[in-house]
Amino acid sequence: MRRTPDGVSVIVSTYNNPRALAAVLAGLARQTFRDFEILVADDGSGAETAAALAAAAAHSPRPVRHVWHEDRGVRRNTILNRAVLRAQGEYLVFLDGDCLPPPQWLAAHVAGAERGWYVSGGKVLLSEALTQMVFAGRIPAEALHRFTPLWRQIAKRRRLVMSRIPLLRRALDFNRRERCGWVGEDSSTFAAHLRDIGGFDERFTLVWDDADVCERLKGAGVRGRSIRYRAPVLHLEHGRGYRGDDDLRNNLELFLANRAAGLVATRHGLALHAAGDGAPAAVSRSSAE
Repeated sequence: MRRTPDGVSVIVSTYNNPRALAAVLAGLARQTFRDFEILVADDGSGAETAAALAAAAAHSPRPVRHVWHEDRGVRRNTILNRAVLRAQGEYLVFLDGDCLPPPQWLAAHVAGAERGWYVSGGKVLLSEALTQMVFAGRIPAEALHRFTPLWRQIAKRRRLVMSRIPLLRRALDFNRRERCGWVGEDSSTFAAHLRDIGGFDERFTLVWDDADVCERLKGAGVRGRSIRYRAPVLHLEHGRGYRGDDDLRNNLELFLANRAAGLVATRHGLALHAAGDGAPAAVSRSSAE
């Protein structure tokens, strides 16, 4: 039986992208569902991000907390685990700091909250030109959530069109219910379910970690339901120099090893912080990031 969770925490991951983070926080301030807190899981950003976050928090109608650690390479899963431990809500909603949520986004996640389930969202991709127009203030980000000729510059815009047709979007989401995976940039579940699987495996960097979470949640009996077509987020374009061939190969090998072992609860996640142990060493960031 579904019910409104006892407290909702939105965890926003970020690293040195203050303009995008400011736009995302502005989007969270416009949510139709209002009772939630925000934790910014910051993987070592500098002073510019801290300043942007402080400015946004000063005008936010919801509590905003900055969960930060120093920059020692890609440790996104580490800071996510620390944010999970600090979150006060029993239901956790994850959003990347470069994905703009439509006003109904959080309401759609909360409506799908049910014990034994996680909720998987989706995204559409803004062009570089549209992204720069948002940053320059030439287009209000909220305008892109309404039908506009600018959608022609958006990849996967079919999802935006479908999101405006109630019966169709529900049918499409229902059809994906058993096949949808965990999408770290736009997914949610009860905090207890993440604790049951040990949280995020900190041996992963930026690839294959979502697939690992999905496999382990399903191993714990937690199934997925889709809201991909009901509330897609708008992904701001940016470079991806932090993904190297070694990362792809090493993370795939780790994912396959975890799956072959039938791993459900990782020892390389929340337990590291509960025990006070240090996190695994991280890969270096590319200078292109």
